[in-house]
Amino acid sequence: MRISYLGPVGTHTESAAIEYSSTAQLKPYATVQDAVNAVEVDEADLAICAIENALEGAVIETLIILQNQILSVNITAEIVIPIKHALVGMPKQSLENITTVHSHPQALAQCRESLMSLVPNAKPVAALSTAAAIASTAQNPNTLAIGNIRAANPKSLHVYNTDISDNKNNQTRFIALGKNTTRQTGDDKTSLVFTMAHDMPGSLVDVLSPFARRKINLSKIESRPTRQQLGTYYFFVDIHGHKDDTMITDAINEAQPKTQWLNILGSYPRWNYQTP
Repeated sequence: MRISYLGPVGTHTESAAIEYSSTAQLKPYATVQDAVNAVEVDEADLAICAIENALEGAVIETLIILQNQILSVNITAEIVIPIKHALVGMPKQSLENITTVHSHPQALAQCRESLMSLVPNAKPVAALSTAAAIASTAQNPNTLAIGNIRAANPKSLHVYNTDISDNKNNQTRFIALGKNTTRQTGDDKTSLVFTMAHDMPGSLVDVLSPFARRKINLSKIESRPTRQQLGTYYFFVDIHGHKDDTMITDAINEAQPKTQWLNILGSYPRWNYQTP
């Protein structure tokens, strides 16, 4: 199996890919979109993408990909891993002299309060990935990076703190995107995305009511602007059950005519969520 992911080597996404399959051939890419494109052109079998963090919520890069109306891949699995953001850099630096801290925007946001306390004089600087941030700080004094400790070890960087997450119960949910579909397991989740046909009072309730009447649990709902007109949105919904379950099929068929556009992003086994 070939798995593409947001690289370089040492990102949290790589850790999620290893959690999914420790024997797969891992292929790092510069962006999330590049990782998904690799599956679309058969350079990889699956792409592992972060979709949601316990502290900062949705990962926008992934949602933008999923709202593509001609998406040729679907969600086949979810993976949830604990996130520990290490603060690393060249050895023997004074934290008071640190001028910049590099990391992925999600990591910077998840460590905002800790950074203000530990390196109050440092400016946060966004990087394409946590591993890229670590590679950058390995060449620059008076800088630090936030990232996976695995990426720091090969570069002989000093670990100033093993986990500076503002909340120690930090977890990130990842999805696997591929061209295959999954069979029912009896404990599944289905992800949908849709836009509304009309901006009218109660229109969202009309779409969701077929699920409520059948007592189908909605575990998540997220809205994102369509970027076409102010006030228009994509709605992302996770429901418990498989798209091939009769009750789920009936609910989706009833809801779809009440939307402008609806896409089933995939059905997949639910992750066994545990408290970190």
